Amino acid sequence: MTTRRPAQPAGTPPDLPSERAYAVLKDRLEKLQKFKGRDHPQVKAEEDEWYALTSKLVMRSFGGESPNDRNFRRSRLAGQRYIVPGGYGLDDSLKQQGFEARLKAYEAALRSCISELELDLPDTGIKGVYEQGQEYEFYADVKSCLESAQQEIFIVEPYPSTELFDVYAQAIPRTVKFRLLAAPNIPADVKTLAQKYAAGRNFALRTTNAIHDRVVFADKRVWVTGQSMKDAAKKKPTYIIEFDEPLMRNIYEGVWQAATVVI
Repeated sequence: MTTRRPAQPAGTPPDLPSERAYAVLKDRLEKLQKFKGRDHPQVKAEEDEWYALTSKLVMRSFGGESPNDRNFRRSRLAGQRYIVPGGYGLDDSLKQQGFEARLKAYEAALRSCISELELDLPDTGIKGVYEQGQEYEFYADVKSCLESAQQEIFIVEPYPSTELFDVYAQAIPRTVKFRLLAAPNIPADVKTLAQKYAAGRNFALRTTNAIHDRVVFADKRVWVTGQSMKDAAKKKPTYIIEFDEPLMRNIYEGVWQAATVVI
């Protein structure tokens, strides 16, 4: 179930659900990192484009003239003590200092927005630890993770069973992209179901020997599970832990790109 923050007394009301706002602002924060360490003249057009879209998304997330909207717009002025209109009379080093000050202000404002949005997200602060026999509790929490995605699910599961499609895939809307990374030698019945599921045009399957852990990406969040989904909590205790998404994403996107295409 999605939630929306109440409209502000004045200005444009927010129109993005919390889950969607969280995902898009996390994406804008990730794109901001690409400006770091670069020279201002080389990225001026990119910065202007990034700021224009990001400011619009902040406004849609919290409402025009909301504290978050005003705070983000003020970040554009960071470093102005170094820069006069047109930049006349300033050397490149001062312009660069202004650029770097803006990057810090952009990042601080976005992180504040994202932290506030986290309070409005559905309760995917999952139980975390499951005793033997708590198969349903494990299933319900993983399903909650899957249902939180608005754009993409990426599951790393070395040994998938038909249960992945018969049970878990039902929580993934056809509008959400679904990728599965598995070990080679997928059982024939699993491959058959995967081919049928792929008819919905939102599914891709690849295989590799370079994986061991079970990982679930849902947009800009990621969890690692202690056991395979088909065996979780049946005979032994298990767990689900949320990790830092950008770090995990970089690792597994590289593995995905090198993997063998099956579907």
